[in-house]
Amino acid sequence: MKRLLKLLPAAVFFVMLFAVMAAGILQKDKTYSPTENRMLQQFPKLSVKRVFNGKFQKKYELYLSDQFPARDSWIKLQTASERAFGKTESNGVYFGKAGYLLEKYTEESLDAKNINKNINVLAKFVKQALKSSDVKVMMVPSKTYTLENYLPGFAETYDESIFYNKLEKKLPGNALIPVYDILYRHREEDIFYRTDHHWTTLGAWYGYTSYLKSCGKSVDAAQKKKKFKRVSEDFLGTTYSKVNMYTKKDMIDIYEPADKMKIIYNLGEKTDDTFYQMKYIKEKDKYSVFFGGNQALLEISGSNKNKKTLLVIKDSFANCLLPFLAEDYGKVVAADLRHLNVGLPVLLKKFKPTDVLVLYNTIQFMQDTGFAGKELG
Repeated sequence: MKRLLKLLPAAVFFVMLFAVMAAGILQKDKTYSPTENRMLQQFPKLSVKRVFNGKFQKKYELYLSDQFPARDSWIKLQTASERAFGKTESNGVYFGKAGYLLEKYTEESLDAKNINKNINVLAKFVKQALKSSDVKVMMVPSKTYTLENYLPGFAETYDESIFYNKLEKKLPGNALIPVYDILYRHREEDIFYRTDHHWTTLGAWYGYTSYLKSCGKSVDAAQKKKKFKRVSEDFLGTTYSKVNMYTKKDMIDIYEPADKMKIIYNLGEKTDDTFYQMKYIKEKDKYSVFFGGNQALLEISGSNKNKKTLLVIKDSFANCLLPFLAEDYGKVVAADLRHLNVGLPVLLKKFKPTDVLVLYNTIQFMQDTGFAGKELG
C-alpha cells in the first residue's frame, strides 16, 4: 500500500500528460485567438532546408505554444499564481495601480539600428514634403511612459525622452508636436485605456488640441468637440489579452462630427457615411469600432470649411483622432504604410496635400521594421 502511495504522484502526472497529449491530437488547430486578439501559429512547412537552418524548429515551438489545449485557462492560471507569489509583472506586462495594465519596454528590447533608420527616413520625408506642404509630426508616448505614476515600485522601463531627443535633432524647425507635455499634464484623467495600449478618445482629443496649437490655430472650436458618446462599458484590450487577468473593464467613447461625412475605403473598396462600425462593439475586438480596424487607405470628405487636403501617415493611434480632424479640412487622406505597398513620395504625388501629419505611437514607430522601406516611390 505504501509503495502504491509513493507511485501515486507519478501516476497522476503521467495521466495528466497523456490527457494533454490526447487533447492536443484530437483538438482541431485554431487560426485566431479572440482572447489574445491575434492570429495563431499554424503547423509550419516542413522541409530539409528549413530543418537545417532552424526555421522549422522556431515555428514549431510557436505552434506548440499557440495550439496548447485550454491555452487561455493556463495563461489565466499562470498570471494568478505569479500574482499570488508577489510578482509585479507577467508576460511583459506590469500590474499597475488602479487596475492599469502597463506593457514593459526596455532599451534592450528595442533595436537601436532600426530606430535610427526609421528616424532618418522620416526626417528625409519631412524635408521633402515641406517643399509643398505644411508638415507636423506627432509621436504619441506609450501609456507606460506617460503614466509612470501608476507603475509598481522599481519597475524597469524605457526612457522615451531618448527617442524624442534623437527625433527632434533630425527634424527641421518646429515639426515635432510636444504631445507628451499635454498628456502628462492630464495623466490623472482617463487618457489611456486600462486594459489596452491605445489612448482613449479623450486622450486623442488632447492630442488634437496639441496639433491645433502647433499649427497656430485657435483651440476654441475644439472645446465644442469635447462631447463624446459612450458605446461600450465592457472593453478588454490587447494588454489584458497578454495576461488574461481580471481587472476593471474599460469604456469606449466616440465623437460624431456635426457635418455629414463621406468615407472611401481602400480606393473604392467600399463607401460609408460613418467613421464607426458598431458591429464590433458586440465582439472581442471592440477597438475596431473605429473604421473597422486598421485600413490601408481612407479618404474622408464632407467639410466645406476649406479646400485644403490633409495627408495623415498613421498607425492605429490615429483612428480615434481622425474624426476630430475631418471637419477642419475639405479632404483628409489617412494612409497606413503597414498595409500599403507604395512609397511615401507616391502619396505626396497622388494626393498633393496642403498639410501633412505623421502620427504614430513611439513604441510602434520604433518597432516598425517596414517603415524605412517606404522611403522610395
